[in-house]
Parts: sequence; structure tokens; C-alpha cells
Amino acid sequence: MEPWPAQSLIAKALGISQPTVSQNQQVAIAAWAELPWLSRVRDELVAILTDRDRVSTAEELASELRVRHGAGTGDPAEAQAKALAVVRAAVEAEIRKRDEEQSGAGPADGSESPPRFAVQRRGGRVVIALEDQPGADDPTPAELADYAALVGEHASELAGRDPLPGRATVLRELRSVPAPEGMAPLADTRLVELAASMAGGVAFSPRLELFPLSLGLGRALRISQAPAGVRPDTGITTSDLLSRVRARFPGLAVLDETTYVELAEALTEAGFPLVHDQERRRFFPQVRDGTGSRLGLSSSVLTSTGSLYAAAQSRIAEGRDPREVLSARLGEARRRGGFVALTLKGAELPGTARALAERFEVTGVALSTLFLDALKELAEEQSVRWQALLKADAKFTATGLLGAALASYTRSAAERVRQRVVDLAERSGPRTVLLAHEAGLIARYWEAGGRELLTALQQAARRPADVPHGLWLLLPAEDPRATPALDGRTVEVVDRASEWEVLDSLFVKDLRAAPVRP
Repeated sequence: MEPWPAQSLIAKALGISQPTVSQNQQVAIAAWAELPWLSRVRDELVAILTDRDRVSTAEELASELRVRHGAGTGDPAEAQAKALAVVRAAVEAEIRKRDEEQSGAGPADGSESPPRFAVQRRGGRVVIALEDQPGADDPTPAELADYAALVGEHASELAGRDPLPGRATVLRELRSVPAPEGMAPLADTRLVELAASMAGGVAFSPRLELFPLSLGLGRALRISQAPAGVRPDTGITTSDLLSRVRARFPGLAVLDETTYVELAEALTEAGFPLVHDQERRRFFPQVRDGTGSRLGLSSSVLTSTGSLYAAAQSRIAEGRDPREVLSARLGEARRRGGFVALTLKGAELPGTARALAERFEVTGVALSTLFLDALKELAEEQSVRWQALLKADAKFTATGLLGAALASYTRSAAERVRQRVVDLAERSGPRTVLLAHEAGLIARYWEAGGRELLTALQQAARRPADVPHGLWLLLPAEDPRATPALDGRTVEVVDRASEWEVLDSLFVKDLRAAPVRP
């Protein structure tokens, strides 16, 4: 049965008549109304609803009571059902006042206060709202329930999209639902929380992304980028990897009782080259074989990489200029798509991004500029002084500890940057290759959105069906032939033969000396 079943459903389930259910329920409600502890719960529910702008689902109220009073040690579903029963008992006891007044059974002098709750059913969901006060301009419970139902419908549609929309899209579309006259705008978190609860089968992430609770593990791994950055020396356990996914998608049903075999299959589906070591009980990045390629890559990728490498070696053997060889490899990478890390000496960085974009017809993207713009937008939207964020950033520089408030802003900014980069690629055409440069802020906030931003763009470029078609990342370094890194943060390179090119001094000099096209 549904969480708050009507009397007719209870009667059908028990094989009795509806009047019999009604009679027994009225007796129970009368007993509940006399319980002192339940009277305190009724006051507590009023306080909760006041904090939630007068409207909530019954499930939300039950969850809040569990948080406040403990959930017990039993089955979570059973604990939630019991908490929901307490909510129903409290609400029914409160509503009993209205029924008594209408039947003439209440106090003749009207000394008892009017009921404070109203129950509304919308689309299979039970909405509890505070009654509007006489003479006030507040929305009625019915208007609040209608609004909740509409944002729930939008949440269902948003959660069903592929790819999942980011925070900015979620908030924009939920706020497009007209609120009842007299209702103050809900806070971002409360708006998304209410929408998810009304949708049913939908939850929201700490980033305020809406997702279906039926989300597959492979897709969850791909979106969360949880397997990215696993160190080859330590690996990662099944539980730790699932914890990463759970942190991004709390409540995801598929995570329960997942075995390492199922996780390995999902990793393959998501395109992450991790293998499970049964002796060490950990997943590790796939080791390289003697050809320099990673095991487990598709034969088409290996053929493409091997052919490209062999052709380059052949040209060198024939006495071809190494600059021509590198240019040919970059031209092939432009055609092929995917991710490529481009390392060069820091002193040779000025002008190189522009020259590369001109020579190979790729689209330049200054990531730090986009990131800074997104931070400023967020500060303005939240009415936070820009100087306050700069002060928090200065403290981060001095102490090395990133404050929770600033981290929240940088994560939101990273999501906006990701979406804008994707939008740019879509506007530029189906085979657009982006050249990302000026990425210092991505490294600075690596643990607060930076890593997720870069790995999401890398993985999208590696998947033929996604955009962008290709992503080149320009990485200045003291030693360009050392492992690709972004200000000390290791940049994942799946296959060095196809995903890493060193731009040597002669090539850069020749590149920058080329005339600019009119």
C-alpha cells in the first residue's frame, strides 16, 4: 500500500468494509488526541512546517522526526514507516478539531484553538500544509499543494534527462513555476528538496542536481567521475569507490549490496580502465603492456594509436623534420577527437594557445576566466560581497584550509563552467575540438570542484557520442617531458601514445612564427 493509504484502500487490503475502517480510525484518533507526547509532536510539526514555508510532504516530515528523535537500529524502511505513522497520528488528531466543530461536538464557546494542519493529496503524494490565518494574504493549503505538485512534475522531467542537468538548469526551471500569490520564494535547497519529494523516485545531490533513484551504476560512475584519479600504487576498495558514488548520489538504490563483479562490469560500461585484484581486494588502473598501450582498450583504439605511432617513426626514419611529425600527429588527433595533454615549457606559453587554435582550427577556452566569471555571478545571485569571497580565498592561501562556504561556491562555479564549455562545443559544431588553457584556478580548487570539472570534460571527449569531440589541455611545466600535471595536480592520461604530446621549443617557435590568418 501507499505510505498514507485512504480508508478504501485499507478496507480492501483487510477484506472489511470502509465504514468499519472509519469507525475504528475515529476511535484511534480520539485516543491519540489524549496522548501528551503526541501533543508535543504536533507542536513540533508546526515548527517544522513554519521553517519549510508552510508546506511539506508527509515523507519529509517523517524523515525530519527520525533525524530529531533517532531512527532506531532496525530496517530503515521499517523505521520510516513507523515515523510516518506518528506523523499521520499527529495530523489526524489535529484535524479532529475541525471535524468536531463541523459536527457540533466541539466546545460551544469556541475556546479550543482551530486545527493547524491540512492534508492535501496530489498525484499520489500526501502534502501537509499549515492552515492560512484568517484575514492574512497567505496562500491556502490547496494553493500550496498545487504549487508543490507542479514543481514535482518539473523535477520528474529534469531527473529523466540525459545528460542530467546541472544545478543552474534545475533552479532555473523550478523557479519558472509560478508560486501562489503571497508566497515568498523558497530557498534553493528547500525548493529542490520539495520538488524531489513530490516527484517520487527522485532524489537530489549535494550540488542540487536531480536524479532518478533508479539511476544505473554505470551511468552514476560516469557522471560522478568517482573512479577518476585512482592511484596505481594504492588502488581503491569496492566500498570506498561506492562511497564516492554515494557522496554524489545519496540514496541511490543500486549501491546496496553491490559486489565487486557488478562494480567491475559497471566500470567497463562507464569507460574506466580499472581491474580488480582479488588478492588485494582492490581496483587498480590497468597496467601497460610492452607496446605502451593500456590493456583493455578497444582494438580500434589500439590500431589507431599504433598506426599513428608507427607512421610518425617512419617519417623520422625517412629524415622528416620532427616538427612536421608533431604537426602531423596533432592534425590526426584533431581529426580523431578525444583527450590530449599538451605539455611545454612555461616560458614558451605566451601566444601558444592562440597559435595552436589558428594552426589546427581548434576553439580556445580560458578556463580560469570562465571560473572567475561564474564565481562572481554566484556571489551576485546570493547577495554576497565579492570582497568576502576574496577574503576567504586569502585565508585559504595562508592556511591551506579551504572553508566550507568558499568550497560550496567553487563547486557550483565548476558545474557552471562545465556546462558552459559543453554549450560552447555544441554551438561550435559536432566535431569541435576545444583547447583549454589558463586552467590555474581548476588546480587551485582541485578538491572543491576542479578535479570533477576536468575529469568530466576528459571523459566526455573520450566518448564518441558526447561533446566536445575533442579536448586539448595546454599544460606549462618546468620539465615538459615529466608526467602531465596542472600546477602539481596529476592529469590522467589513459594512453601516452595518443593522449600526450610534448611541444618542444623548436615546434613552439615555428608555431608562433606562422602568419596569422586574416
